[in-house]
Amino acid sequence: MRDDELQSLLRSALPAAADQAPDRDLWPEVVHRMQSRPQPHWMDVALAAGIAAALALVPQWFFLLAYHL
Repeated sequence: MRDDELQSLLRSALPAAADQAPDRDLWPEVVHRMQSRPQPHWMDVALAAGIAAALALVPQWFFLLAYHL
């Protein structure tokens, strides 16, 4: 099979794209998302509270936690 035959087969199998532009402009959404402040997830808050409570009960664990960070 020659290159021109392969090219014609590919052109007949794959239709040409009619519209090359996106439906809407996405850049304002990207800017808004970058400027918005994300809200902390409840699991993050619960984990931080659990670690703070554990460190309040057993202060010696602070050095263990600091060693692993």
